[in-house]
Amino acid sequence: MTPQDAALLASLKGFTPGPWGAALEKGCHGVVASVLGEEFNMVALIGNDTDTPDREPMRFANAALIAAAPDLHRIATEQAVEIERLRDALETLSNIHDENPSDARADTPPLDYARHMLWEARCTARAALAVQP
Repeated sequence: MTPQDAALLASLKGFTPGPWGAALEKGCHGVVASVLGEEFNMVALIGNDTDTPDREPMRFANAALIAAAPDLHRIATEQAVEIERLRDALETLSNIHDENPSDARADTPPLDYARHMLWEARCTARAALAVQP
């Protein structure tokens, strides 16, 4: 995730909680709203251009995309956490026996040392993949 993406995601706070729904009817405005308890909270109004009915599918798609915003925000946030966790695991893998192997295990046969490093890498990878967000 780029710093700009992280900043954008971090800035998206304080919005009306989901789920949001899109109320769509041919020839009418689309309304994206959230129901909070007994309260109906309009989040967005999708305009209707009655002179161009061929644009209705796009208007419906826009309303559905806006209605999905809280879920998309949650998914993006969860994925950012998962990416960071996997990056940490890759960093750990890249640092396994970072020193010169001939210095670290001069008395270990090369094949045994390679097996040992593969074992450590496999254990680290399995641990990273076992964690569920």
